[in-house]
Order: sequence, then C-alpha cells, then structure tokens
Amino acid sequence: MISNSHFFNHSFKMSSIKEKFFNSRLLNELDSLYKSVVLGDLPIRFSKRCMQKWIDRGHLSQQQMAEKLKHQEHIRVVFFMQNPSMWKYDYLYRLMAKSSRYEPIVVVVPYSVQTQYDQSEMASELSRAEQFAIQKGYRYILAYDFEGKKYVDIRAKVNPDIVFFSMPYKTANKHTYLYHYRDILTCYVQYGIACINTYKANYDLAFFNLLWRFFVETEYHKVDSQNHSFCRGENVEVVGSLGMEALVDPHYVPKDVWKAGNDGKKRIIWAPHHTVDYLFNFSNFLVYSDFMLTLAQKYKNKIQIAFKPHPFLRYKMFNIWGKEKTEAYYQRWQDMDNTQLEEGNYIDLFLTSDAMMHDCGSFTAEYLYTGKPVMFMQRDDKVLDTWTAFGRKCFDMHYAGRNEADIELFINNVVISGNDTMYDERTNFRNNTLVINDGLLPSERILKSINDFIS
Repeated sequence: MISNSHFFNHSFKMSSIKEKFFNSRLLNELDSLYKSVVLGDLPIRFSKRCMQKWIDRGHLSQQQMAEKLKHQEHIRVVFFMQNPSMWKYDYLYRLMAKSSRYEPIVVVVPYSVQTQYDQSEMASELSRAEQFAIQKGYRYILAYDFEGKKYVDIRAKVNPDIVFFSMPYKTANKHTYLYHYRDILTCYVQYGIACINTYKANYDLAFFNLLWRFFVETEYHKVDSQNHSFCRGENVEVVGSLGMEALVDPHYVPKDVWKAGNDGKKRIIWAPHHTVDYLFNFSNFLVYSDFMLTLAQKYKNKIQIAFKPHPFLRYKMFNIWGKEKTEAYYQRWQDMDNTQLEEGNYIDLFLTSDAMMHDCGSFTAEYLYTGKPVMFMQRDDKVLDTWTAFGRKCFDMHYAGRNEADIELFINNVVISGNDTMYDERTNFRNNTLVINDGLLPSERILKSINDFIS
C-alpha cells in the first residue's frame, strides 16, 4: 500500500528542468539530423527549389496513379497505426471494408516518443496497439519483426495504392514514412485537432507539403495551411474531424467504460498534457498531481474521476520522477474505488462522461463536440499567446481553472450542481463552427474525394 504522502512531494529545481529541456532539445536536433541522413531529405531541408521539385514530381506520380486506379478492380489501402488513443480512421476503415473495391489493412507500427525510447518500451506499445487492432476486428499486420529485429518492408509486403498516416513525424525507418510512398496516393488526418500556433509542426513539415491530400477539420485549418505551408495548402481539403465522428453520429451507441459501483456519481475526466519538460505554460501535471488525488478522496461519494494522461506523459515523468514513482502514481488512479486510468481510445469515455478538466491543445476543441462542460487548467494568461484563431475561440468556450479554488468550484457548482452557464454558447459554437451540416460524416467525405479523383 502506498501512502498519499508518497505523492505530495512534487517540488523540483527549475535548473534541473532547464537542463533536462536543453539536453532533450539537443538530442532531438541530433536525432533529426540523423534521420535526414538516413531518409535522404537533406536537400529539401535547405533548398526551396529542391522542395518544389519533390512536390512537382509527386503531383505527376499521383496523376499517373489516378489513371491506373481508374482501371483497377481492387484498391489496396494501408492505414498506419502507432497508438490507439491517436487512431482516427475507424469509420473510414469500416467504410472501405464494406466496399467491394477497397481492401483496407491496418499496419501496426512501433513509435518512439523520445530518443531514449528503449526496445522493451517499444514492444509494450506495439503489443498495446496490436491488442486494440484485434479487439476492433481489423485485418492487420505488424510493421516490426522482433525475432529478426528489423522493420517489415510494407511496400514490398502489401504493395498499397493508397496510404493513410497516423502521425507526421519522422522515424529512422523508411518503410513507415511518407518518402517511401511518394508515387502513390498519400493521405493524412491530424491525430489531434490543431489549436496551437506551432504552424511549422502542424502545416509546414516536408510531410505536409508532399502529401496527396491533407484532410482538415474546419475552414480555419485550411486558412492556416494556406498561410503557413510551402505548398500554400493546395493539397488541403476540409472534411470535418474524423476523430470526432462518433460524437456527431446519431446512430453511435457508446460503451460504458467507467468503473462499476459508482451509480449516481458525476463522471469527470482529468486529462493532463505531457509538456512537463518544456519551457512553456501548458502542462500543469506537476502542480496538480497530488491535489487531484485529494479531490478524488474528498468527493468520493459524489464523483468519479478518470485519469486520462497524454500518451507521452508517462515517459516524460520517467525522466523527472523515475520509473518506480511514476508507475506507482498511475497505479493509484487505477486502484481507487472511484477513479480509473484511461490510456486508450477515448471516444466512449468522452460520450459517457459529464465533464472534463484538462490542459491539452487538441482536447480544447475535441471535447466541445460533446456539448458538455469543460475547464481549461491554465497556469497563467501566457497560455493565451499560444492559440491560433481557431484555438482561441475553442479556449473561450471553457471555464477557467487558474488555481485549486477554481477547480473545486467547477466540480461543485458546474458538475455536481449543474449550473452550466456556458451551455448555450458552447452549443452554438459546436453547431456553427465544428460541424459541417451536409448530412455526411467526415469519412464519407474522404471516400467521396478519393472516388472523385480516380473516377
């Protein structure tokens, strides 16, 4: 049994955090350079002319592929999947699986959240993703051969005509990165709705410029791509949010994923971000990690809390708390009667909850699809400088949580007592900005776009 006092010491020296940050940044820069050498993209990193040549060649190849597919009876589609909580293609996969023309297959790919990510952690994440694929009933293969200790050449094994990526980030493995598929139809949907003004990372990596189609959620995102990408958003198409399809699908019936034995209690999600080792004001996990456990105990007869950390947070905390303390903290959320740990897909969790508190970028938009009350746990007003125009509008739909008193008031007044004064404002924003009212789901719009291109 671990006492509460084990968790009530979250003090740390800022110099230590700065040192970890700069060490991590240096490692990331070296890692990025190494991947550029392995993947052969140094020319486009430093030459706009080379980038334009790559884009032009890609367009030509994609037109040639479209001509080929017009006369092809069966079209093979690969969906890369790294992490269940970042997986957005369930509806689209099932649409294609029902079609006599498309042959979809999920490729489960190991991924690295940091350069220090070791083999055992990679194996654990790969196993988690594989079990998710089995549970969903997907046709799938693994992208890594642990016996041979090598990546599988997916192009040689499957020979896809269309590839959907789940992340835009480089790996040192060419078989799961876009460059290996530049002559076919490459597609991407953001794994989280972009709300933060990191325009380079969200729109102007080589990955985004070389895609055949970059499917985005709103007109705001299309404008951001036009303003900040090298290709001026010429490959962008607005389809709505694939990740939120179940939240706008009137026929979807969610599973009750909450721990039994808590009937009548309000269900609150706490979703802390992973940026504990970055020098900007987002993650408040180190500020509220103990306080949230205290609230769970204090209101155990009135609320349940689902601890929904960003997938990267665990590994970031290994470097700050150490593995033993981090795992013990996570386990405590799993063990308490009115709490639970949630690390997988979160759609059913969203739909069966009553409210959420978080400090995440994409959740700032995503939870608004539920129409339910939500609080942003902000450290100070500097967070206002981080939003895009769309992100700021989403942020303004939140209750403000600047301190422990604000958080407790939100739980008591808004969640437990039901005094949700922002309900009408959130509902109007959801219906007029987040949702496209044409009778189609985002996956149906994507399938129509592909069919139009190859017909």
